[in-house]
Amino acid sequence: MRLKPVRIVLIVLGLFLIVFNGRLIMLAWKSPGMANKNLGVSNGGLSACGTKPNCVSSQADPNSDFYIEPITSSSIEETWAALQAKLKDLGLKVINVDTNYLHCEAVTPLMRFVDDVEFYLNLEGNEIQVRSQSRVGYSDLGANRKRIEKIRKSLL
Repeated sequence: MRLKPVRIVLIVLGLFLIVFNGRLIMLAWKSPGMANKNLGVSNGGLSACGTKPNCVSSQADPNSDFYIEPITSSSIEETWAALQAKLKDLGLKVINVDTNYLHCEAVTPLMRFVDDVEFYLNLEGNEIQVRSQSRVGYSDLGANRKRIEKIRKSLL
């Protein structure tokens, strides 16, 4: 017996659904209204990552798996301006821009997962603090770390 393409699509879509307590929950996609509430600058820094291995932060403990180096340069204000100019070309959608804070969204190509990417300009430390975290799932298979390193490389 050969499956028709329509049935294959329905089977694949069915794999993304789980019935939990009588409710149907979509695993892959979240609406824009379900954005991460743990964003922004508080007490001079970005939010901590949490416990899931789907986040990197330059303000995490340097000995943890969450840690990634901040963006540094000899002229951090010029780097900040260059970062803002390159975000769209790097596949990031700018959500919020302030004088020393940027919040962007990155969407994964295949499954359309949304990740939150944040930048905090720390003039006193002559660096740009970074944080990138997946909204859903447990592991990101290193996608957030790769994204930040790609951004860093584009600024060299």
